Amino acid sequence: MIRSRGLTAAVAALAVIAVLLAPGVAAIDGPGAKPALEEGSSFVVAPDADGDATVALVLAYDLADDADEAAFEELREQPENVTARFDDRMTRIAERTATQTGREMGVSDARVEVESTNGTGVVRLSVTWTNLAAVDGDRLVVSEPFESAFRPDRPFVLVAPDGYALADATVEADATTSADEGGAASAEWDPGTDLSGFSATLAPPEAGGVTDGSLPTPLAPTLALLAVGLLTYAGWRRT
Repeated sequence: MIRSRGLTAAVAALAVIAVLLAPGVAAIDGPGAKPALEEGSSFVVAPDADGDATVALVLAYDLADDADEAAFEELREQPENVTARFDDRMTRIAERTATQTGREMGVSDARVEVESTNGTGVVRLSVTWTNLAAVDGDRLVVSEPFESAFRPDRPFVLVAPDGYALADATVEADATTSADEGGAASAEWDPGTDLSGFSATLAPPEAGGVTDGSLPTPLAPTLALLAVGLLTYAGWRRT
C-alpha cells in the first residue's frame, strides 16, 4: 500500500536526483528495487533555429495496480513542488554551462505533464533553455553540457528545427528519421552510448554536408537517477 506521505517522498527524491543533472557528476548505483520503466522513456533536446531549446526528460512507468494509479493521479493534481525543484536544478546546470561556453544562458517555463493510459503512466519534465545551441550562420552546434563523457541510461533524442537536418556529429546515431518521414528530422542514441566529446551540427539541407546518420548524447547520470527518484514512485509502491 502507499504510505500517506508517498508523494512527498517521491518529490523529495526527484529533487535529490535532479542535482545529478549537473555536468561532471558520475552516476551512482544504489541498492533497492528498480522502477518498472516502460518503452517510451527518453531524454529529448529540441533546439530552435535561434539556439534556444526545449529540453525534456520523458519517463514512462508501468502502473501495476490501483495504488500506483492513485499515487500517479496525486502527482498529476499537485505538480508544483516537482516543477519548482526541476526548474532550480536545471537553472544551476545552465549557469555552469554558460561559464564553460562563454555564452549567456537561462532556463524558463519549467513544466511537468503527467498522463496515464492503459496502465502506463508518463511524466514529462521540460524547460526552455536559452542559447543551448551555438548559432554559426545558418548552422546550430550542440555540445555542452553533453560532451563531458556522459552515458545516457535511456534513449537520447536530438530533434532538428523545421527545415534543418543533421549535418555533422562526433558519435554515430543508432537511429535517424528524416523530415520527409513525417515530423521533424531527428537522431537517437541507445542507452549506454559513450558520448565523450559530443558535438552535433544541425543545418538546412542546402547548406551542404547534411547526412542521414550520426549524433551524440549527454546527461546520463541524471536520467538514471531522475527516473529512479520519480519512481521512488515505484519505491512508493510496495513499502
